[in-house]
Amino acid sequence: MRLLRCLVMSLLAIPALVHATAPDSNTPTVEGPQAAPAVEAPSASLTTEEAQTQQALLEQRATARWDALIRKDFKAAYAFNSPSYRGLYSLDSFRSRFGQKVAWRRIEVVDVEFKGEDAADVGINLFFGYPHPQAEKILEMKTYIQEPWVRVDGQWWYFLKD
Repeated sequence: MRLLRCLVMSLLAIPALVHATAPDSNTPTVEGPQAAPAVEAPSASLTTEEAQTQQALLEQRATARWDALIRKDFKAAYAFNSPSYRGLYSLDSFRSRFGQKVAWRRIEVVDVEFKGEDAADVGINLFFGYPHPQAEKILEMKTYIQEPWVRVDGQWWYFLKD
């Protein structure tokens, strides 16, 4: 089972640090640290209203990015990457990062942790199916990931580290 978990994680091809969530009654999880549900304010220089606005914008962008990935619309997902990433890597290079075995189902934004006014980590529960070769069925699973985002010229971008 440990080998299967390692295989699943390597096939996800998600360029983010992966952590597991607390077990759900219906969905297996990948083992790791628990997700923290806390949301931290961006900084003392932003008002509460501004912080809430930035959080809502960030959640919307992270959800839209994953909606594109779930649809396998890599061109749309690529557009959410930071301008610096897009300046260095082509759409084809970005597309080649993703395998074919895992079927992403949906996401839930769990938390947002601001690292300042222009940087944040978005915690996401990712629900996916993975074909189990021995059982000849799809295993439905859930994992928690944290994605780094940066704000450049007023817009939030996924910060893909390569």
